[in-house]
Amino acid sequence: MTLTFYPHTDDTQKGSLADRIEILMEAADRYKAVVLDGTAGAATATPSEKGTIKRVTPRDQTAAYNWEEIARVLHEIRELPEVGKLEKTRKGQLLTKLAEVYEVLRAAKMSKLEAVRLALISEANQLLGGESAQIS
Repeated sequence: MTLTFYPHTDDTQKGSLADRIEILMEAADRYKAVVLDGTAGAATATPSEKGTIKRVTPRDQTAAYNWEEIARVLHEIRELPEVGKLEKTRKGQLLTKLAEVYEVLRAAKMSKLEAVRLALISEANQLLGGESAQIS
């Protein structure tokens, strides 16, 4: 069984940071759909001989999220200058959009990402000077 990585490395190397975050968001949506479809199938699997449901093992995994790409984008956002209000606002907005990517991934059975998402929201709020960067 082949392992598909979302997003593909080639897709995330082009465009502005906003474009690359949008690519990460689309990939997160696709990854979430694959994971939730796979989990639904595992939950309805037939019980094994001992009466327990077979759990999905790493070798059964068909999709993985490319964390290197999301880390690269986060690193580039954090390196952006914060000289003026415009730069701080742009950086805060990019962090907010990246937090949305983490929200989608959290919904894909990765509940521990909530702490990262909240940290990004907090950082964005500091940069935006109290403007609302909350994600519902």
